[in-house]
Amino acid sequence: MSEITSIELITADEHDKPILRNLMQYYQYDSSAYTNEDPGRFGLFDYKYLDHYWTDQGKEEEGRQAFLVKVNHMLGGFVLVNNHSILKKPGNETKTIAEFFIMRKWRRQGVGKEVAYKTFEIHKGIWEIKQEKENIGAQRFWENVINEYTAGNFKRVESVGDDWDGPVIWFDNSK
Repeated sequence: MSEITSIELITADEHDKPILRNLMQYYQYDSSAYTNEDPGRFGLFDYKYLDHYWTDQGKEEEGRQAFLVKVNHMLGGFVLVNNHSILKKPGNETKTIAEFFIMRKWRRQGVGKEVAYKTFEIHKGIWEIKQEKENIGAQRFWENVINEYTAGNFKRVESVGDDWDGPVIWFDNSK
């Protein structure tokens, strides 16, 4: 294992879209075990929302933000944030983690936790984190990270009707 000397969360601009699209292939490949998604006829996975992270509607109305993760100044993953709430809690605009990917090389070394913390610190308010019902590893990761980040001050809902079939964790870090 490589020694970790730095972890950065960098706002991705439109010039970074090809990098995110490439990293998305690894993420969707990993996720296909839970989503049952197949690559398209050219052997690539499609993420139909990626372009929306740089449109006016995506940024202003949907709260979309894209971040690159760098570990030791090299690409280590990405985070995509939006405001597509399933629970629709009252109060501030809810932020959600749309997609969260840390390369396998950096997993189980605290990188994901630090990136999650940095992401939460960018937006104070209500957060909502959805996990695939079948992805037990992600469920454990998010519950542990959020439990530590909030000192146990979070709620977990198992599924939300037709909108989402899987756990949703929400918390408010505005205080």
